[in-house]
Amino acid sequence: MGILQRVVSMTKAATNEVLDKIENPVTMLNQYLRDLEEEIASTEREAARQQAQGRIMQAKLPELKEQANDYEKKAEQAAIEGREPEARTALEAKLLYLDQAEETLGLLKLAEQAAIELGLRAEALKEEKTRLQTKRTELIARMEQTSKASGYSAAPWHESSASRGFDRIEQKLMEREAQLELAKGRYGSDPSVQGHDQQQELRNSRIDDELKRLLQKKTGSS
Repeated sequence: MGILQRVVSMTKAATNEVLDKIENPVTMLNQYLRDLEEEIASTEREAARQQAQGRIMQAKLPELKEQANDYEKKAEQAAIEGREPEARTALEAKLLYLDQAEETLGLLKLAEQAAIELGLRAEALKEEKTRLQTKRTELIARMEQTSKASGYSAAPWHESSASRGFDRIEQKLMEREAQLELAKGRYGSDPSVQGHDQQQELRNSRIDDELKRLLQKKTGSS
């Protein structure tokens, strides 16, 4: 065993010895319930935030679609009048608005699903809280019985929650890391030059197709 590991072991042992003397099981149970109440409140706040995001996305969709339709009309008019550069510019704007509408719709669905899942999570936590409150009452009654039977007014027993606490912290950290990765993938990071060029080429191809469609429409109507 290395020196550092021995120091850590000694420190842990000393800490546990102190905790055994000062921690009260009832206090620990109350703290667990307070932690659970905070988790419920946090989950409900996040559910409300997702619902608000969903309402914002829902309100944004019609505006984006209307903008796309307006630029479609401008492009069509420019094509009819032979102003091809203006038609291409209007078509590019139209495609951008359509892409934004598609992305917004995806985010709306994600927000709605997240709100549902968080709502179910909050309800499950509330049920768990009710169950633990009942169990707390039972455990306190059993503690009092054992204290009376052993002749001690206060039993100095302690069940270490250090490992559980570390596990909770690690789990929360993993959740946050996963959320960050999800957000990064959802909204994207700064695109590379190559990626930007490919996107522009794809957009130009779409614009060419749209312009061809409008010109064919013009020829058919003349």
